[in-house]
Amino acid sequence: MTFTLLIGFDLVGCTEPFTPESKAYKGVLVVDGFVSDAEARSTIKLTRSSPIDVAIPTPESNAIVSVIDKQGTSFEFEETLPGIYQCIAAGFKGVVGQVYSLDILTGNSNHYQSRPVTLKKSPPIDSVYFEPSVRLSDIDGDTITGAAIFIDTHDDTNSTKYYRWEWEEDWEIRVPYPNTYDWITYEDGKFGFPKENGNQIGLCYNHEVGRNIHIATTNQLSSDQVSKLELNYVTTSDGYKLRSLYSILVRQYALDEAAFLYWSELEKTSETLGTLFDPQPYELRGNVFNTDDPDETVLGYFGASTVEEKRLYITREQLKDIKYPTNPCGQDLLEVEYRYVYDHLEAGYVIAYLGDYGAISLYMAPKDCCDCRFHGVLEKPDFWPQ
Repeated sequence: MTFTLLIGFDLVGCTEPFTPESKAYKGVLVVDGFVSDAEARSTIKLTRSSPIDVAIPTPESNAIVSVIDKQGTSFEFEETLPGIYQCIAAGFKGVVGQVYSLDILTGNSNHYQSRPVTLKKSPPIDSVYFEPSVRLSDIDGDTITGAAIFIDTHDDTNSTKYYRWEWEEDWEIRVPYPNTYDWITYEDGKFGFPKENGNQIGLCYNHEVGRNIHIATTNQLSSDQVSKLELNYVTTSDGYKLRSLYSILVRQYALDEAAFLYWSELEKTSETLGTLFDPQPYELRGNVFNTDDPDETVLGYFGASTVEEKRLYITREQLKDIKYPTNPCGQDLLEVEYRYVYDHLEAGYVIAYLGDYGAISLYMAPKDCCDCRFHGVLEKPDFWPQ
């Protein structure tokens, strides 16, 4: 029997949130860094933590950042965006078994290093798949429908033991009434007629990065195998995600025990936020420290692992047997006589489509039902099926 420990964010609380006054708050350094064998340039993100009444952390700019291997070879990083540092050597890729450490010299001359980490090899992902699912809502007890995303993986050498996953979602947006007509007014500025505008705003795309933490350990099992671990649950009521074509890209990393314990503690810190009595992020330390002041609190973790990826597509046809919520745009579609079109345009409606030939009315709907750019962008992702 396979045991997996699943960790995710669930924001819950039973006390009244209280925001204390922040006085002379001094943010601590937060490090988010990773070395892998991926083709993409390795990235280190540096920020300063904010007081609990401020949501956005401050980027840590003007730092000198490098990654150093066991032989002393240094790979320099450059700041490409505020607080974002990328390896200057575009061809730099981590090597399995190599030992790496992170070195940071901030703009105010504070020196930080990470403890050495060994780049572990992640086994391949066996499969990423989905199952239609009906569940009870946590809010009102009603049923919700959707697709549960699962992953299977294993390591025949029994050497991985600790796993972490990330994912990114992409989906099509096909609005029900693409706007292909403008209203051309006469000189009086009110009356007019419809004219084709050549718009191609019926199909857009959107992208989202998963924010939950998902880790698993097989350390107490006889076999290093993860079976049917749920990574994500996408509901049919989540906008346009499952209304046309949906895709999820899953990335798998191998952790050492120290990294696994860090991510476990991060989950505990993150699952209850918002009150003065909750554990605050500064209580969680990673593997980065100030070389001149080891007692200084530094947040975050520097890790190293190969990356395994697998992408899954889900079509609307594959979910044909589950119930979808009523399309709200159908309720907002109005038949409007020509003499009242201008008034509806002023109210935020656009032309959805024309009536029968010779009719003195047409159909109008809110802009977000007719223009996909309200929900995404027109540019199709490079990997998207034709």
